[in-house]
Amino acid sequence: MSETEDINKIVEILRKVPAKNLRIIELANNIPIKDGLFDPVILEKLLPEINLAIAEAKAYGSTTIMAVDALVRLSIRPED
Repeated sequence: MSETEDINKIVEILRKVPAKNLRIIELANNIPIKDGLFDPVILEKLLPEINLAIAEAKAYGSTTIMAVDALVRLSIRPED
């Protein structure tokens, strides 16, 4: 495959990737702040959901890193 074909294939694949709205961002934006910190009472009540959101963010980050690494390897591949 030529470099142009590779790029077109990557663009096609990336267009199919759905947007991701991470729960951790929504949670952080909705937890009340008390004395400059997140309200600890609310944090305790939301702990299971927070832990799930953290796991989701870590998994998303890991797969993003793998995708970036694949793109880097492709970009440094010697031309035929």
